[in-house]
Amino acid sequence: MTEAELARLYEFIEGGYRNPSALGRLRKGVSKRIRSLLSAPQRGAAVDPARAVDPLGAVYRPEPVDTFVPVTSCRNVTLFGFGPQAFDAWQATARQLASEPATPVEETVLARFAAKFQPRTAAELLFSSPRADVPESSPLWRIDTADVRFFWPWSPEVRPWPANAPADLRLPSHGPLGGKVLELEVWRLKRLVASVKEGGYRPLPQDAIRGTLLILGDQFRFIIRAGFHRVAVLAALGHDEVPVRLASGAQRLMSLDQLRTWPLVREGVFSPELADLLVDRLFAEDGSEMAERLGLGAGKDGA
Repeated sequence: MTEAELARLYEFIEGGYRNPSALGRLRKGVSKRIRSLLSAPQRGAAVDPARAVDPLGAVYRPEPVDTFVPVTSCRNVTLFGFGPQAFDAWQATARQLASEPATPVEETVLARFAAKFQPRTAAELLFSSPRADVPESSPLWRIDTADVRFFWPWSPEVRPWPANAPADLRLPSHGPLGGKVLELEVWRLKRLVASVKEGGYRPLPQDAIRGTLLILGDQFRFIIRAGFHRVAVLAALGHDEVPVRLASGAQRLMSLDQLRTWPLVREGVFSPELADLLVDRLFAEDGSEMAERLGLGAGKDGA
């Protein structure tokens, strides 16, 4: 696809699988043109780590708070993590593109990952050893990954994909990925890698990486709600920490003490025991073992 086609596809997916009206496109085009004529492209201010609030202190501030978290603490889904020894297919692909921007889409780690990791049920998606970990009676075996978005025990609900989202244009955290979506994802990563390498990472407030802290003992995980592509790219480029924003109006801190109040535990989608095990795996696993099982390796090249 051409750059223009990829840009339109990105707009379509990010817009909730709706094509903008002719009037909406006109308004957007005029507004964009005026901004480009009157000012240079906007960039945010770099967050100073020395001035940033400690993550566990930031959760108690009433206002939106910027903080830093280690890339190794970040999680987008259960089975895969970020950092030098961890494996995430988006991170591994960003490393490839940083080294060789012309890597063909079909030769990326993401393409191989999407072909090899195709869980059919939520049990297979959430747990690295589902047959051993998840009882046959669990509802997780009856939830089709093709029909729903990724969810956690604390998610408000199991959300289906929008009815207007074509099956081949959905962006799950696993395979299969439609050819257009795969090409779009590689394009997005390539653009992000080039942008960060050229100008550093200086997002506007509305583009901040956002998420929730999950605490277990003296450790925490940062559960990403928005910005996992940016985390993957920053980790791939060697950043030890990433700037994130804990926003007002959203839950900032969770712990196992709250487990029985989590919505999908109360609804019976997860038993308390499975929710507890999933949290334990979030702290014990980083995707490297799963990558070895898939024949993708781990670490810096995902080979």
